[in-house]
Amino acid sequence: MKIYRKIIVLIGILLIAIVSVAKVDTEKKIQMNKVLSDISFSLETTHYKNLDINDEFSKNVLKNYLNTLDYNHQYFTQSEVDGIYKKWDKKLDDDFLNGNSKAAFDIYDVYKKAVERVNKYQTKLLKNPKSLDFTLDEKLVYDRENEPYFFTKEEYENHWKKMLKSSILSLEDYEELTYTESIDRMKSRMTTRKRLLEKKTTDDIYSYFVNAFLKEYDPHTSYFSAKEITDFNISMKLQLSGIGAVLTGEKGFIKVVKIMPNGPAAKGKELQPEDKIIAVATDGKTFEDIMDWPLGDAVNLIRGKEGTTVKLRVIPSGSKTAKEYTFVRENVKLEDKGARYFIKEAKSKNSNYKIGVINLPSFYMDFDAYSKGDKNYKSTTRDVKEIIEKLNQENIDGLIIDLRNNGGGSLSEVNNLMGLFIPYGPVVQVKEGGHVNYLGDRDMKTYFNKPVIVMVNRLSASASEIFAAAMQDYGRGIIVGTPTFGKGTVQTIKQLDLGELKYTNGKFYRINGGSTQHKGVTPDILFPPTYDSTEIGESSLDNPLPWDEVKSLINGENNNNELKKYLIRKHKERVVNNPDFIYDIKKYDIIEKITKDKEVSLNRKIREMETKKLEDKWLTIANEKMKAKNEPKLKDYKALEEYNKDNAKKDEIELLKKDGGIIETVKILADEIALGRKQ
Repeated sequence: MKIYRKIIVLIGILLIAIVSVAKVDTEKKIQMNKVLSDISFSLETTHYKNLDINDEFSKNVLKNYLNTLDYNHQYFTQSEVDGIYKKWDKKLDDDFLNGNSKAAFDIYDVYKKAVERVNKYQTKLLKNPKSLDFTLDEKLVYDRENEPYFFTKEEYENHWKKMLKSSILSLEDYEELTYTESIDRMKSRMTTRKRLLEKKTTDDIYSYFVNAFLKEYDPHTSYFSAKEITDFNISMKLQLSGIGAVLTGEKGFIKVVKIMPNGPAAKGKELQPEDKIIAVATDGKTFEDIMDWPLGDAVNLIRGKEGTTVKLRVIPSGSKTAKEYTFVRENVKLEDKGARYFIKEAKSKNSNYKIGVINLPSFYMDFDAYSKGDKNYKSTTRDVKEIIEKLNQENIDGLIIDLRNNGGGSLSEVNNLMGLFIPYGPVVQVKEGGHVNYLGDRDMKTYFNKPVIVMVNRLSASASEIFAAAMQDYGRGIIVGTPTFGKGTVQTIKQLDLGELKYTNGKFYRINGGSTQHKGVTPDILFPPTYDSTEIGESSLDNPLPWDEVKSLINGENNNNELKKYLIRKHKERVVNNPDFIYDIKKYDIIEKITKDKEVSLNRKIREMETKKLEDKWLTIANEKMKAKNEPKLKDYKALEEYNKDNAKKDEIELLKKDGGIIETVKILADEIALGRKQ
């Protein structure tokens, strides 16, 4: 999966006279060739990874490009792919070094004809809808990423007939359309597919091609065309509002990567990472299907004027049934993303303890205000320091820092925040150009000396991983949760004649010498997983840089192993009967099984039965949890959906106070405090 791909908003339309198209394209392609050569030279001399540009590289790039165009191995036939490989599989390494982008357009022409062929065939089927039989016991393999291309016309057309039938059934399920209405909607989809295909420019095709080369280096090295950058900047200046979610295009879906703190999506609490957006309805209009849409076009539709309404049809992670969410568009501002806190109480060894909890959505800093000399500039460290002062006035006994879903941010803020908990010392090592340097705290002051626990999960990435790792290496805090994302690389931007190159030129290392790259941070106390590590995380991406290590800056390991063993034992004794943890384990099991299932039935009755069976599973584990908590039993799946919607409307701090992970972490910290006082 392509977890941190930059969101590109395509809002401009290139207006040129038809008679000048050939001339402009020829001149543009000459420029493109030069830029490709510049990119290859830059990466050869400055990228962190030393890559051999040879025939094997060429074959891998070709595979990347074909997968970019046809991720599901369903448009190209095997004979077309064989012809492409025969012509290009040993040439792209030389083309990369010499600056030749001819293959990009030659291969795209084959792809365009393939899409037109599918459109023509499915349009023909739609003219005779009675030929589509939904009583047959047949299935569609909808995830063909690792399947071979089709060899024969018969199997090719059979697949696309099944795809059409599946789409019709989905429309009947999701929108409750009649069969006739679904047929009409599919005809409209054919028109949209044709329009999107014709809308592609040489810039778009070139960008796909260049990024096929860059994927061989690592998943965070990317090329952005001048048009993409310009359109993105224009959209930012116009302050077009959205739902507060980072999106990516993957396998024909628009997938949610991250929910921005305090945006409409975060406030709604329904949309989650890994959810797939399949249709959008804006300003009271009917839903528009966005399957197979370019990311930029989809984002354009979702965004709009602040205060206006947008509806999304979404397939939640772990479900095959679509749901509809409504959002009022907002501008997500920096000041809305600050730290939040509250106090919880817990009992251990017959004593009550007050625990402060700080939730950090990101490592933020208002660089503009800081550079202008504003003494009241907003930053993570300033906010946390102020909160700690308030918590100390309440005489808290310990502190929890919640970094779950924290995707990172300012490296300097990580360093400064760490300085609140240690007197001095290194915080992170950075390796660039073969040299290792470190950032550290030097003020000789500590602002909080009591026990600390840091909470993390799979969506804790980059800066949050550095902070958690430093707290762990110093033995300054216990880490609880699930293994983190594993994003431990450094990127820089190089300006090009036709755009920008973002490339990886460094790596982060813990003070114990190990990298946060790939492995992430493993908690001292593990909680049940809530996200599939094969779908989310650095290790799930293509060609991630490997884990390695440099020299440690600390002598030996911290000496709190006995404490950890004690806390783990107490934790395990509690969670055996913890309804929240039991629910999370069963929920993950359902999601894992759905993820592994690559087929869907095309029989109406069987499909309805499968949907009902899945809904019953969700209802069962929800009611088991409700019963354990002495809450009223939910009557049916619809009641479960209403229950979840009502929960989503509740205040976020109040929900955090009732969060099962927070409650257990408070108990773990109370055990640590009680043990320390006993000793």
